[in-house]
Amino acid sequence: MKKLLPTLLIGCLIAFGFTDTQAQDTRFGLKGGLNFFSIKGEASISFMGFSETETFDSGTQMGFHGGIFMEKPLNEFLSIQPEINFIQKGGSESDGGVDDFVEFEDEDVTLSYIDVPLLLKINIPLEGNLSPFITAGGYVGYLLDAKVKFDGTVEDISDDVKDISYGLLFGAGVNFGNFFVELRYDYGLSNIFDTDLFDEDLNGDFDDDFGFGDIGFDVSIRNRGLSLAVGIMF
Repeated sequence: MKKLLPTLLIGCLIAFGFTDTQAQDTRFGLKGGLNFFSIKGEASISFMGFSETETFDSGTQMGFHGGIFMEKPLNEFLSIQPEINFIQKGGSESDGGVDDFVEFEDEDVTLSYIDVPLLLKINIPLEGNLSPFITAGGYVGYLLDAKVKFDGTVEDISDDVKDISYGLLFGAGVNFGNFFVELRYDYGLSNIFDTDLFDEDLNGDFDDDFGFGDIGFDVSIRNRGLSLAVGIMF
C-alpha cells in the first residue's frame, strides 16, 4: 500500500497539467489553516441470537493543514480545482456511545494524511475585488502517520489504521483580490480503522474462555470535520 503514495501524487500532478500553457486564466495557489475533526461511527455485536447496535462520537480534535492547488476556469462561473494537501484529522475524548467497544476517553487520536481532492468551484462575480465562491467534490487520502496520546504517552497506531481513505468535500468562501478565506466540511465515507482486529480479538477471547463460537461484530469508523483556510492565488 505504501507504493500508492507516489501514484496519488503523480495522478494529481497530471490533473494539474490538464491545462493549456497559453491559458492565462489558470491560477495556482497556496493555502493553510486549522481543522476541527471528530471520529464518528457505529458498532454492532451479535451472538447466540442477541444483537445490539450503538453509535459513538468522539470529541473534537484540533489540527492544521496546508497545501497547493490549481484553479482551471471552464467558463465565467465554473472552475476545476485539483489540490494536494497535508491534513491532520482524528478525535479527542468521548462524548458517549459504545465506550465498551471503542474507547476515546482521555485520549487524543491524531491521523495525518496526504489528501488529493478534485473540486468543482462555482464563482459568484460581484463588483470590486469581493468574490464569493462555493466548492464541492471528492478526495482520496493516504495515511502518513497515526498516533494516540494517553496520559502523556504517545503510541503509534498506524498498523491499525487503513492506508487509504476517501470522502466528500463541501465548502464556501470569499476572494479578496488574490487572497481568500474558505470554510470546508469533510464528510468521510471510508472505514478508517482495520476493523478485522476488533473481530479477531473478540472472537478469540470468547472462543478461548467460553466456547460460544463466532461472534458477529462490525465497526464503522469515519473522519468528519471542518477546515478553516486562508490562502493566496498567483
